[in-house]
Amino acid sequence: MTDDGAEAPEKPTARTWLIYGLRIRRVEFLPLTLTVPLVPALLVSHSARELLSLNMLLATVVVILSIQVGNMANCLADREMDAIYKTRLSQAVYGLGVGSVVRQIAVTSLAAALIEGYLTFRTGHLDLLLIGGLWALLGMGYSLPPLHLNGRGIWQLPVLLAVYFILPGLFVLRAFEEPVSWAAVGVICGFACTNIGIIVINHAEDFPEDVLYSIRTYVRALGLTRALTLGVVMLCVGAGLVTTSILVMAGPNWGLVPYLIACLLGVRFVGKTALAVRGKSLEDGIVALRLRSKLAPPHTVLVGWTTVLLAALVFATR
Repeated sequence: MTDDGAEAPEKPTARTWLIYGLRIRRVEFLPLTLTVPLVPALLVSHSARELLSLNMLLATVVVILSIQVGNMANCLADREMDAIYKTRLSQAVYGLGVGSVVRQIAVTSLAAALIEGYLTFRTGHLDLLLIGGLWALLGMGYSLPPLHLNGRGIWQLPVLLAVYFILPGLFVLRAFEEPVSWAAVGVICGFACTNIGIIVINHAEDFPEDVLYSIRTYVRALGLTRALTLGVVMLCVGAGLVTTSILVMAGPNWGLVPYLIACLLGVRFVGKTALAVRGKSLEDGIVALRLRSKLAPPHTVLVGWTTVLLAALVFATR
């Protein structure tokens, strides 16, 4: 994992070290990452005091740090593959030095674990340790040996849903004193499906590199067109699950209007991308896919923040 025969890098300047450090943490995803703790917190809180509590702050920090650990581990594991297309990520890993990246992963993981332990002590919810432990195992095992969960074919999908949305959501729910409702869990699961349904485009664009390095992702297992079609299905199922759960939890809510519009835009985007690659050769399909892949992050942010708005309006009606 750490020794690939590369020469030791020159020591980067403080500015370059900071830029590379932010790059391997994928801070461009922070607008979406912030929605991960906000949605469950708004659904479970019954007052502004609860929502702005120290428990909420600690849980949010754990979510952000843990997701960044997963991003750094992915950059570390894929450093050679990223040199082909995602050169800025590979440049950051080699610019910092593989050993430095490993140390940053270790320090960040330790910080998240310490905060998680303190939060468990504050709340008395021992299941936070179980959730956090499973989350850490799946997150580190997603890209790194010996598990390599990103190369397990279709089984990669449930791991993605769990690591980036479901387990963080459950962690935040248990950071509060309120009991966890099945409706809130339903919203979190639907939220996971809608976002991964769009992010499938970013996974699909890595198809050639995954073939070159023999990584059997769910996109390789399904093929480009079927993977993108599955993305559309996940968007529809996720939107339906969120809508049903909100109706059970709080009844009709005007927040469903912008939320469903955002989901429809997501379905349109992923569906048109599926049509753009359908019937094309792999090479032509990847070209068409990469032309559209830069539009995926704005769609995930739109779906993510309209979900936050919906949860905020549910919170406001309490």
